[in-house]
Amino acid sequence: MGEFVQGIPASPGLVIGPAYVVRWPGLAVPHATVTPDRVEIEIQRFQVAREEAIKHTGELRVRAEGRLGAVQAKIFDPQLLMLEDPDLIEGTITYISDSFLTAERAFTLRVLEFRSQWLDATHARVMDRVADLNDVQARVLSRLIDLPEMNLLQGVATGPVVLVARELTPSHMVELDVDRVLGVATDAGTRTAHASILARSLGIPAVVGLGNLSLRVENGVELILDGKRGRVVIAPDEAEKHKFQDREVKAKENARDLAHIAGQEARTKDGTRIGMYANLELPADAEAAVALNVDGVGLFRTEFLVVGKAAAPDEEEQYEAFRSVIEILSPRPVAIRTFDLGGDKFPLFLPPIVEENPFLGWRGMRIYDLIPELFQSQVRAIYRAAAHGPVRMLVPMVNSVDEIRAVRAVMEKAKADLSSRGVDHGELMLGAMLETPASIGIAEVLGRHVDYFSIGTNDLIQYMLAVDRGNAQLAGYFDLYHPALLRYIREAVKAAESAAVPICVCGEAASDPLGATLLIGLGIRSLSCTPAAILEQKRLIRSLDLGTLAPFVEELMKAETGAEIRERLLVALSAGIDLPSLDSSPSLSRPD
Repeated sequence: MGEFVQGIPASPGLVIGPAYVVRWPGLAVPHATVTPDRVEIEIQRFQVAREEAIKHTGELRVRAEGRLGAVQAKIFDPQLLMLEDPDLIEGTITYISDSFLTAERAFTLRVLEFRSQWLDATHARVMDRVADLNDVQARVLSRLIDLPEMNLLQGVATGPVVLVARELTPSHMVELDVDRVLGVATDAGTRTAHASILARSLGIPAVVGLGNLSLRVENGVELILDGKRGRVVIAPDEAEKHKFQDREVKAKENARDLAHIAGQEARTKDGTRIGMYANLELPADAEAAVALNVDGVGLFRTEFLVVGKAAAPDEEEQYEAFRSVIEILSPRPVAIRTFDLGGDKFPLFLPPIVEENPFLGWRGMRIYDLIPELFQSQVRAIYRAAAHGPVRMLVPMVNSVDEIRAVRAVMEKAKADLSSRGVDHGELMLGAMLETPASIGIAEVLGRHVDYFSIGTNDLIQYMLAVDRGNAQLAGYFDLYHPALLRYIREAVKAAESAAVPICVCGEAASDPLGATLLIGLGIRSLSCTPAAILEQKRLIRSLDLGTLAPFVEELMKAETGAEIRERLLVALSAGIDLPSLDSSPSLSRPD
């Protein structure tokens, strides 16, 4: 049996292939000094190398824009700023002039100081900055000590591979040949790291946070990589490979079978209509959602405008991004979630915050108090975009009525500002994300102040079970079927009915066949899924009969564990419904 390694899912997709382990050549820089008469020469060497690195970074940015679009290309802006950073430049020059160090040694020491300061901050966003700094360091040093450009696949003879590395920087990802790379597995990284964002844009399956995988795997060793579950199987046995191949065949057959589903309604056997909406990460995803005949967009994440960026987006940039999606979807509604920052999503332009636990600190709506104009400009942009089609504004991490009142005040001011400027704008429905136990506990009260609810199951599970969803070592404790979660959702449904407001689920549970079945059985009538899951979920919905499902789910509520709920649901559905996606896939599950 192969060895299972649990990591963090970064980009969906299931692949099998030989590993190719990238082992970086050491950037060994000797402690060398120069005579005083060479100080100016060394300073000039450093400046020339830095200017060449700026030019190369700019070229990478242009290539990224041509390949992935203007939004993703901005990931390189922080690197350009680093190369112009006066502290980095002057500190290097001081080491050269005061300590008579070579340019490469002086620059290395200054970078080490930066890295040490940042890592001392122990904040998730620092890891992205360190990855950028590593990129910048390699680019400058390669010119100072005349290193050849690194070709990630230079040792690959033929055929596609699963790329394994300690980490990959943004420049590595932009240069990847998607025809030769089946998937990416890295020891370090987070789902929101720049490299992970680029992997999703390129459509390359990726798992990050795998510990020391690059030290445990040799070139040519076969790997199964599951980017959706965040798992890697090292040297799978024949049974595991057969199951993988079976899943691959079923997936292709499934795709053919699902093609006709796009034009059909998501309606249960007994005639109940289920709203089927799409989750979007980027504006470019809108066309695919329309092709799936969705009812609208239930969650348009806006973090693409800020994560990895050195400057906050202005109102115009946001308006153009929102307008492009709304015009494609209209007359279907688009739910735009305002910036959900904090935790592992901290843009570089936010003021530095020292906090012991970022996930319990400045998160969601609390960030708006730090930079009020960031929220205000976004609300204005959303109002302007609403002139082009129906829009719902969704605010994250709501815990109190006072927060909703504050949002309403900002909305009124935004409308007044736009009207005074003579700028066209539409009207907005206001929605609250229910993703903490507190928000569900007061949902009936919140319902008096908002127009609809959306449940974010990812964060709700995290806060309900006290499990960091980004910690690969705790993946087994992140239980999508925990009895407490089902009870919370049932209470949210009751509160929505009492307040007479619609309720939707936009978290991972909505994209999971078993999870969606539970949600519908609990009374949820709108699901917002990743585009890749929509057709399967439509087919699932069309196979369900609420007359039998509702009492069955009610009976499941008596189960004592999430594992019991999952198993009973899986057995019940698999017995009567042809759903390949409901396969328990033991080859990719950690053995009990």
